[in-house]
Formats: sequence, C-alpha cells, structure tokens
Amino acid sequence: MPKPIRSRKEIETVKNNILTTALKLMCDDGFDALSMRKLAARLKMTAANIYNYYENKDDLYLAIQTRGFQMLVNRFENIYDSDQPSKKKLYDMLHAYLKFGIEYPDYYEIMFSRNTPKYADYKGTPMEPTAFIEKQTALKVSEITTRTIMDLYDGMDAIDEGDALYRTIVVWSTLHGVVNLFNSRVLQEVEEASEELIYKLFNDLMKIAIKPKNKN
Repeated sequence: MPKPIRSRKEIETVKNNILTTALKLMCDDGFDALSMRKLAARLKMTAANIYNYYENKDDLYLAIQTRGFQMLVNRFENIYDSDQPSKKKLYDMLHAYLKFGIEYPDYYEIMFSRNTPKYADYKGTPMEPTAFIEKQTALKVSEITTRTIMDLYDGMDAIDEGDALYRTIVVWSTLHGVVNLFNSRVLQEVEEASEELIYKLFNDLMKIAIKPKNKN
C-alpha cells in the first residue's frame, strides 16, 4: 500500500526540523564536520529521506543562512515601513539587531561569526543560484540601514550612499561586537549593569550615524 502524500504543512514541518537540527550540528561541530549521515542519525531518519528535501549539505547551509537573514530583514522592513521619524527607525533597528542576536544565538553565530562558505565560494558551481539568493537576502540588512541613515539627512546637508554605507558598517561592527560579548557572557562579567551599558552605546552609535557631514 503506497504511503499517503504529505500535506504542505507536514512537509514544511519536516524541513524545519531538518534545518533546526543541522543548525545545531554546525554550531556544535562546525560546517566541515556536518554530513547528511550524521544529520540523519540525529534526526532518526535515513539520509536518503533528507535528500528528498535538500540536495546536499550546502543546500542545507544556504537554506539556514537565507532563513536567518530573512528573519532579520523582516524586522528591519517592518521598522522602515512604520510611520515614525527616521531617527526612531534607526534606533529601533539597532535594538532589533541586538535582540535578534540574543534570541537566536545559533543563527547569529552561523550568519556572522563563523568562517563558513560565502557566495564567492559557490560561483561556477551548481549551487551558485541558491547562494545568490542567500547573498541578496543578506545584503538587504545593510541596504535598509544605509537607506535609513540617508533619510536622516532630509532637510540637512545630504550625504552620499558611500558615506551612509560607511556609517552603517561602523555601527554594525560595534553592534556585532556587543552581541558576541553578550552571548559569550563576557560583557556581563565586565559590567554587571550590561543592559544600561548597551543603551548608552546605542545613543553613541546614533551620534556616529547622524554626525554632520565632514565633521569628526
């Protein structure tokens, strides 16, 4: 008797379980140590069954990356589309980034902290189209932030996109350090009032983002 066809919801549940387990394995053992056989053993299913959902471990990895970045993009887009001043939007984006990194430490580690494959590594391979989608999704985070910083200069001396992108990278680099320090609990060891410190840092980052043009 043939097996009943899975519903779309059942398929998504299985795929989500595969991705969640693969993410945990990558965080525990690293990307290079991930294998379909090891993943199948953890899931208590056959490797052949996993191949019904994902082509290989690179397909799995890129799906994890794309999902993680889309989660962050969704937060940023909701803030950008909201009916509030650009300065408040940027502040909320800083908070959303920090909150994402703390709430989803495994995703954050694979997305930003591990030396895992990037789009350039997949160029010229069958996985290039999938990797391109992942890259375009990831770039939306910096694009939205850069656009928000440029919006801050409405009615002021405008800054060009290159300057806005530089400010985005400065702010992003600092936030990345804070997320890593917080998730490793080093920040809490250095400063017990870490939450107060973070919000003080937010205010300093805002000053960097909206400093007058050509002023240090």
